[in-house]
Amino acid sequence: MHKPSTNLPRPQCIIDQFISSGQEKWVRQSGLVMLLPHGYEGMGPEHSSARLERFLQLCSDDADCQPDIDNPAFEYDQLYSCNMQVINCTTPSNYFHALRRQVKKPFRKPLIVMTPKSLLRHPEAKSKFSYFDEGTHFLRLIPDSTAREGEGVKRIVFCSGKVYYELAKQRELAGLQESVAISRVEQVSPFPHDLVHRELARFPAADVVWVQEEPKNMGAWSYVQPRFFTASHSQRHPRYIGRPPSATVAAGNKAVYKHEQETLVQGAFSL
Repeated sequence: MHKPSTNLPRPQCIIDQFISSGQEKWVRQSGLVMLLPHGYEGMGPEHSSARLERFLQLCSDDADCQPDIDNPAFEYDQLYSCNMQVINCTTPSNYFHALRRQVKKPFRKPLIVMTPKSLLRHPEAKSKFSYFDEGTHFLRLIPDSTAREGEGVKRIVFCSGKVYYELAKQRELAGLQESVAISRVEQVSPFPHDLVHRELARFPAADVVWVQEEPKNMGAWSYVQPRFFTASHSQRHPRYIGRPPSATVAAGNKAVYKHEQETLVQGAFSL
């Protein structure tokens, strides 16, 4: 009977040694796609987080470097120069286009996908057939389509992943569709500087906040914070709304989870 080796590397070691550094360290491109369950749904720590922050920490882009967002080939160049992609899609069509882009582009980069289980059955997580038609493509950022552009918008909420649907529902209940804009960052890394800059320009007087379900010392906050500053040409600072720093990724108690979730969703609209 074969005895399993005790010296097998851990999955995180594989990611560090071969996936994130494969091209630079081993001169090998990889088109590996990793679908990682990630989403706060009240199921406890082991079911909530794919450790998004660890993958973002491995991304090699410079937070302080001001990219040439006027370059027509900006998106292509950004993908070509990165070491891997990290996305958190909210629609079926965008997930489809992410996989299609992964196959069609003329080079290979690892693709890390956060995949909340609840979006498999969420009634609002759907796409029209027209979003799959010829001429459609992956949306790195989905801009707000409800709020009016200009001075009337008091706050622009940036988020990523399934928390968008809870924010959209709370905005509708509060009747704040015209005064609060919600924009979804579907591709967290490489960071969509050009699209964030464009979205900030649409609402010049709005307060800028980043909302996430993860604790402050986890999730995308530490990655996106300096990049928002760079994308706005050092003019606008995003404010954090979410769970406080924590030693665990999520509460083990359903009632605590529900209270934390309601607090952060309501906090996003406390103008």
